[in-house]
Amino acid sequence: MSKELPQPQPSEEVDLGQLFKLIGNAFDRFFKFIASIFIGIYKVILLLLIHFYKRMFWYVGAVAIGVIIGFIIDKNSDKLYGANMYIETNFNSARQVYENLKQFHQLANIDKDSLQLASRLNISVSEAAKLKGFYIEPDLDENTIAEMYSAFYTKLDSVSRLEMTYDRYKESLTPYNFDIHQIGVASTDKRIYKKIEKAFVLEISENTYLKELVEVNKINLDKKDEALLKQVQKTDSLVGEYLKIRINESNKELVPGSGTNLYMGDAESSNLIVDESKIVEKRLELEAQRRQVNQDKVEQQSVVNVLAGFPQSGYDIRKWTDKMKFLIPVILFSITLLVFAFLGLGKYLSKQSKL
Repeated sequence: MSKELPQPQPSEEVDLGQLFKLIGNAFDRFFKFIASIFIGIYKVILLLLIHFYKRMFWYVGAVAIGVIIGFIIDKNSDKLYGANMYIETNFNSARQVYENLKQFHQLANIDKDSLQLASRLNISVSEAAKLKGFYIEPDLDENTIAEMYSAFYTKLDSVSRLEMTYDRYKESLTPYNFDIHQIGVASTDKRIYKKIEKAFVLEISENTYLKELVEVNKINLDKKDEALLKQVQKTDSLVGEYLKIRINESNKELVPGSGTNLYMGDAESSNLIVDESKIVEKRLELEAQRRQVNQDKVEQQSVVNVLAGFPQSGYDIRKWTDKMKFLIPVILFSITLLVFAFLGLGKYLSKQSKL
């Protein structure tokens, strides 16, 4: 005996019908709203095109006049040139370099003290007046930061390692943590850079304490080189003596149990003659240390090393907003548009007031 399926009640059919009708109306209103947005955008674009078409000569004239005026201004005004220098700071001198650069920028860009600049940079006052700014920033390199983080991470304890992430370490760095920096100088004279380079490098590293460190470091490196040279000479003579002993031993008749016993350091007593190759290896190690000392003498001979000096002439660093032949046409075009917009608004308000 089969059971009869329950039939939906009329009230339920009415509720479902109303629900689908509401959903349909919602979608209809939504699509009409989207369509109204596109229609509105289309009307605005169309009105703008009609506006520019009717007043084309006004806008073309404004742009043309702006280009002519801007070109004349640019031709009669000084161009702004720039050039960069890359330096490497020694003996934790980055703070001193940054402070001196701030002072130079103050003199050139704010105080416009040509006399002070001319005196410090060994140039004429007229040339100093053409200097417009001094800028410095660290020469950032992700690989260098990663190496610094790796070295720093190994020094931390287990608890600090959990807290000090790479991003946190990178955010904690300051320009003083880096050795290589980029210095930029702005001037209206593109050939002034080589004239100021030598005096400029001396001025940015001016500090009595740092100078004393350089002198002491030179003395220490010279003494270290002398000590290494003496050790090299001793090892040379020692190798010569061993070779003589080997030659003498080779000329003797071999008698079991006899021979010259030479020992060096922890050499085993069973060895009759010490292997001079170890002395040769020691000599090569000493020579490598001497080469490193020679390199240190060059790298640490001054507070600041110039990795890349100023070029022979600067290059134009003006942006398009600094060039009047681009800026003035934009300004005149905008003024013309605003004038017509206000006139149109006035006509619209006048019509509304008459209704």
